[in-house]
Amino acid sequence: MTKSRFLLICFITILPYLDLLAVPVGTTKFHWKWASNQVLELNEYHEVLFRVGTKTVEREDKNRVVMKTKQCSQDSCLVNAWFDTYLRYGKTSGPFWKDKEFVSDFTLFRNGRYEVPNEFIMPNLRSFPSFPDSPVSVGDVWKLPAEESFDFSSERIRVKVTPEYTFQGIFPWKEGNYSGNCEKITYTYPIFYAKPESEKMAPNVPYKIFGFATGTVFFNAERGVPEFKEVKLSYTFIYPNGTVQEANFFVKGVYFLRNHVNAKDKESIREDILNDLIVGYTKDGLPNGRRIQRKQNPGKLFPNDKLLGIQRPETSGIQENTNTQGSPPETNETLEPNLRPDDPNQIAEQLPVKVRTTDDGIVFSLDSILFDFNDSKLKSDAESAVAKIAEILKKYPDREIRVSGHTDNIGKKEYNQKLSEERAKSVLHSLVDNHKMDEKHISFRGYADEFPIAPNDTEENRHKNRRVEITLVLD
Repeated sequence: MTKSRFLLICFITILPYLDLLAVPVGTTKFHWKWASNQVLELNEYHEVLFRVGTKTVEREDKNRVVMKTKQCSQDSCLVNAWFDTYLRYGKTSGPFWKDKEFVSDFTLFRNGRYEVPNEFIMPNLRSFPSFPDSPVSVGDVWKLPAEESFDFSSERIRVKVTPEYTFQGIFPWKEGNYSGNCEKITYTYPIFYAKPESEKMAPNVPYKIFGFATGTVFFNAERGVPEFKEVKLSYTFIYPNGTVQEANFFVKGVYFLRNHVNAKDKESIREDILNDLIVGYTKDGLPNGRRIQRKQNPGKLFPNDKLLGIQRPETSGIQENTNTQGSPPETNETLEPNLRPDDPNQIAEQLPVKVRTTDDGIVFSLDSILFDFNDSKLKSDAESAVAKIAEILKKYPDREIRVSGHTDNIGKKEYNQKLSEERAKSVLHSLVDNHKMDEKHISFRGYADEFPIAPNDTEENRHKNRRVEITLVLD
């Protein structure tokens, strides 16, 4: 081996360790280690208090933020993000109402700095936290610029702020069923904005904003992503007509890092869910009293359990119908003509619950079994279907669940809107009250006839549009 080749091999061998050697002992280097085709999901919960004069309004908000890396370089990642907002009034009781949706493309640099194009309003808190270029020790303090963006009806206000950060060391955190132990960073900053006198005042836009923020973020330096955050925000808005509005937010957020769920993955999950439904209806029967029959294929049933981390008993609950004589067993179960008993997709056509994939995830669609005409109370067959769906949803405890109500186009829009909301709420309450699902992960919304799945031109098609859908959100 030549000397130059030997030196090259040595250099390649020790190259991965140079970054470690560059960080002095007792210090921590903070930077994002996000990679391409990864997803970081943030679930935030906000306790909100608004005050105008002597009038106060309490509200709880929930934000679900899904951030996908489109491509990454050594310095940054281009991120595609979805922001779903939910709210409920009062003191953290009752179902969440699905409010707004936002999309955004932005660049996240390895040091935590954001670049957001002007056409996007999200994320509205930008560059929190940001990290210095050099490693830090426990107790070190640094300041880096950031921004808050306020989007009002006719104007957007951007406020430059300068948080002061302090590295506190490694501490445990816990929120509900989630916990961790990683690097803790605290920060604080004042907020002040005053519209220049030369600019025109808008009646519904404040001309002065002031307040403060204090926050804590647990950032896992080894993995290079945040795990948990806790923030207190306090704002005072002063409007041209003299109105003074105070807004206080107490925010907690948990982050989940995972790989992107592609279309093939979603279809595999849909097949597993369909198998689960077939198991349930094979055991309990269909609403009309008929039972379905299915042969078991042990090699293909539940092919994605290992991938999803689901543990099942050795038997699935569906037994192959054979007897010792080799002749067909006696049974009262019936099949539709030409129906293959080992084809789950054909069996699925008999089920009162339809399952399909969408951009968001997996949708369970329930139609005529749900309600009587012009009624929002669940019928007994609907309760049975919701029970089977609930058992499936419980296998995905960290996923968002959305319940949506839909109608046909017959009748007044206002009436259909209210009816669709009440029907969605009935299904949600069944999931929460009867099946003990966590209401913080479930929201509802009524859409009236806004999203038909068939033209409203025949009674059969209108029947298809009168439905409630439960979405298991995968992305």
